[in-house]
Amino acid sequence: MKATSMKKMMRGFVLSIGAVALISFYGCKSTDVETVPDDNTTQAEEPPAQVVDDSGNDENAVDHTADNQALMEQIEQARKAAVDAGAEKYYPDILKSTDVGWSSVKKSVSEKPSDDYSNELNDILNKYKSLEKASLAQSLKEKTSAMAGGDIDASTKKAAEDALQKYDDLGANDGNGSDMLKQAELAYDSYSALLNKGLVAQAGRERKAALAAKKDADSVKASVAKKTKDRYKAAAETFKKADSAYSLRKIEEAYSGYKSSKETFTELYETVKKDREEAQARLEAAKARVAASASTAEEADGSAPLTEKVSGIEDENAVLLEKDNFAPPEESVIDVESGETAETAGRMAEGAIAAEEAATVDAK
Repeated sequence: MKATSMKKMMRGFVLSIGAVALISFYGCKSTDVETVPDDNTTQAEEPPAQVVDDSGNDENAVDHTADNQALMEQIEQARKAAVDAGAEKYYPDILKSTDVGWSSVKKSVSEKPSDDYSNELNDILNKYKSLEKASLAQSLKEKTSAMAGGDIDASTKKAAEDALQKYDDLGANDGNGSDMLKQAELAYDSYSALLNKGLVAQAGRERKAALAAKKDADSVKASVAKKTKDRYKAAAETFKKADSAYSLRKIEEAYSGYKSSKETFTELYETVKKDREEAQARLEAAKARVAASASTAEEADGSAPLTEKVSGIEDENAVLLEKDNFAPPEESVIDVESGETAETAGRMAEGAIAAEEAATVDAK
């Protein structure tokens, strides 16, 4: 009985172990599952291929027509300024080569007016601007050689000359407009500084000469003479304007004003002096005739004296002309040496002349 029970217990144990093994086997087995896409999921779309327009008509391209036209107008103005400044005289070759380049760029713009030609147009513009500045510098160079003289401010003079030489080299080798303009401006500024420095003393001397000429004109009463009084007044105004320019350091303008007033005062002096000499000669001749007439009349009175009034002959004490009432000539003289402006100009002139004379002594 006991043996039978033991067998039943062993059979149940084995069955339990088998059941557990089967469950573990099926639980651990992997299964491939096919994934089905969701009908509501939207797949990413590829972007459409770009269409390249080979016709040259790009709707997104920037139209540069207005910008090109504005630069072209500036170029025409710059060329005129260059010619007015003397480019044809000082730089005919550079002007000619720039004109050739300008014609070429204009042709390109006319063929494709909306394209960007800013680089080419600005280069031409700078070249014409450089021609104007370089030509003006050459003009100033001529003035400095005539007025400044000597070795005054040699470093500034060398800087100006070097800049012009570099400009010539750039122009001969088709340099870019920006570099050419830079050298032209340097030359112009240097010669301007040199001219102003040299002209300060020169204008001071011209001022002294103008004052001396005015004193000569005043000595012959040019301020009241009918033929010269208007020009005398104009010359005095010119001198005053020159003083004003000088005190504001507009030296070239001042120099021109002093020179003009000096020449006018000198001419007035010579005119009145000549008229006076001629009048004096006529007066002496008239006196001689009167003396001769008096001698003849005296002889006639001795031989046939008049005993009654004769028509056409006035009494001895008759007033033939009304008395003239002219203002004293001194009241018509225009004072150009008084006032703050005149005094400032006078001090500047004296100081500049003294400084130049000291520099000349040091140079020796």
